[in-house]
Amino acid sequence: MPKEHILFISAGAHIDETYSITVQNLNPTHVFVLAENKIFEPDTITDADTDTKESTFQEEKPNIQKAIKNLESKVKTEYLREYQLIQFPELDQDVIRDLIIKIRNEHKDAEYSFNVTAGTAIFSTSLFLMAVWLGGRACITRSKFDFLELKIPKMSVKELESYPDLMKIVLALGTKIKNKNIGSDDGWMRNKELLVKLGVIAAERERVKNNDKVNQTRDMDKLKAWNLVEERKSGREIEYRLSSDGIFAYNIFREQ
Repeated sequence: MPKEHILFISAGAHIDETYSITVQNLNPTHVFVLAENKIFEPDTITDADTDTKESTFQEEKPNIQKAIKNLESKVKTEYLREYQLIQFPELDQDVIRDLIIKIRNEHKDAEYSFNVTAGTAIFSTSLFLMAVWLGGRACITRSKFDFLELKIPKMSVKELESYPDLMKIVLALGTKIKNKNIGSDDGWMRNKELLVKLGVIAAERERVKNNDKVNQTRDMDKLKAWNLVEERKSGREIEYRLSSDGIFAYNIFREQ
């Protein structure tokens, strides 16, 4: 049975298109559409509303409702994932947070993704912050074919600065950066070469002491958990390189 992967999507007039491009990239098992109650309430437009944001919203409501219905139909026709429409009473950060936490407590082992394309600034921002809180992923779809995942760091720069030994590793690996390490063979450094650069050993032929091995394993595990460093095996060798987040951190420290 596949691990649960819950996708939250903020309601909007093109949410059905948003859904199609998002599931191609994320392949969730559950789709939760979040929408304010007023999207489904009867129109309350008056002459006084003619030039207001409320007027624009009232005119857009039928399109949003239609898009939600289209999305629901797509999900149920595919027979690949579960669908649920979640309505909330008001657009408030605490309301959205509490709603998502309730769902999270019902699906504690799930992965979480958030498409924050549609909705107001506070709606999108609230969903993005929940992606940070839950260690999830966040994305936007700028067109029918343009999917962009937003990079959420696993740590802050200040947190990394409190680990000088980790900063040294980032700076050492930074000397190998090539083409932003995009290519599969770009930017890798052999472990022994890294240890020489760090001053742990004087030459690559020198044996590494057990204490140094333990310390390096601990440091590398931390950097990998923070998505700053990637690891691979090359024959009997272990190699490391900076990820895109690691390159960003390197550029900050290099300037310092």
